Amino acid sequence: MKIRVRYFNKKKFFSGCVLLLLGICMPYFLTINMWNIPEKAYDAIVTRDKLELWTAGMKLGALNSIRAFPHYFGAFIIAESIELDSGHKITKWLKSAIVFCIIPLIYTIISFVHQIKYDFGIPALSLIILLILLGKNDYNYVSLWKKAMLILVFLSALQFLDIMPCLKGLPTGRGEMSKDIKIIAEFLEMEPEMNGTVAIFFALLMFMGVLLFLLIRDENNLKAMNELKAQNERMVMDTRLRVLENRTYLEMRHLVHDLKSPLTSAQALVGVVRMSCDSRQMSKESGYLSQVESAIEKMSGMISEILYENHRTRISTEEILDSVLAQISVSEYSSLVHVSNRVPEKYLLVNKIRFSRALINLIENSFYALAEEGGSIDFIVDKAGPDGEGEICFNISDNGKGIDEDTLSLIWERGFTTRSSHGLGLSFVKKVVTDSGGTIEIDSEIGKGTSIVLRLPEDKEEEYDEQQCN
Repeated sequence: MKIRVRYFNKKKFFSGCVLLLLGICMPYFLTINMWNIPEKAYDAIVTRDKLELWTAGMKLGALNSIRAFPHYFGAFIIAESIELDSGHKITKWLKSAIVFCIIPLIYTIISFVHQIKYDFGIPALSLIILLILLGKNDYNYVSLWKKAMLILVFLSALQFLDIMPCLKGLPTGRGEMSKDIKIIAEFLEMEPEMNGTVAIFFALLMFMGVLLFLLIRDENNLKAMNELKAQNERMVMDTRLRVLENRTYLEMRHLVHDLKSPLTSAQALVGVVRMSCDSRQMSKESGYLSQVESAIEKMSGMISEILYENHRTRISTEEILDSVLAQISVSEYSSLVHVSNRVPEKYLLVNKIRFSRALINLIENSFYALAEEGGSIDFIVDKAGPDGEGEICFNISDNGKGIDEDTLSLIWERGFTTRSSHGLGLSFVKKVVTDSGGTIEIDSEIGKGTSIVLRLPEDKEEEYDEQQCN
């Protein structure tokens, strides 16, 4: 059985490592003397003031919780940063094993560095089990801060067990200060009230933790169901789009057949008449018929480009722009488009019809993003630059409202739209550019506008070459 890492979140991993390092350094910054815990505890013996001992105990529990939180949460984040690619049950336990190995290691390092014995008893083991359960069930739809709050609540509840006198025979509260507080409680004859109060405090925190855990679980399940519902809706939409495309494709095939049949007949008849004119030395009429024959052949090629996606023709950038400008000349935004072709003599090998349609889609999207007044669209064709030798660059930019980061990551997906449309425009553009051997990039800033750059390889063949790829 092969177990591979499917996903590795570097940000989470390094954040977890930073938290572990912080946990190791915590005893430098937070000490029991800094919080006056020993002073409060020993003053309780002299003054027989039970409140002083309660203060020392509460401070110790809070201090231990704060110092322990970074390395427990850090271990949990590190385990969450790794997604394994295997359906075997063992993969779920590998993440748990990461937590189970990290915590004792951190305890050992702290004991070595600070000469402080961190007791690996029931509270620590219980918290590790909680982290294992959280990691095992993959609550990926819940934010990290909610998980952090859950861990902190359970951590606080378990840490306060260290000062519970009735547990002194169990593996809990075996630190020096914890032992001293329990001994002083016995000396002051306040064991019953301390046991009862700590038990109530523990029960309240555990109740809060369980309630928070149930809320997190329900939120995760609800978001998982919503995500599954969204995936199903996308699948249904994709299926509908494919059905629509297939039906359109079949209709186009019939239409192309119906168009090409009379064109072929017309071309043959024109050829016969031209040959007759040549034999009679009617050069003027023969020239006209040659032009008609050439126009019919060109029209037949354009019809083929509409149907066959991979049909590509060698065409100049000037011809492409002429085709685009001719199609948008009657649109309401034609006056807003400012065109600059700096390489009119360069050639590309593209599907003229589909590539022109892709450029028009981008121009239309820029128009919809413009404000009512003062909007403009710049369309520049140029060489891609010194690093893009042999490439032609089509740059369409606007000064519109821009696109936010969340939307940018979705715009190329089929069916995604911010308007009441089918959401095929940009996915179509990307497919056309990719099929032509090019790349597409987008840069946008809210309130400033959007710039889309298409880079396609230049066709340097000197002679006219038409390629049919099936």
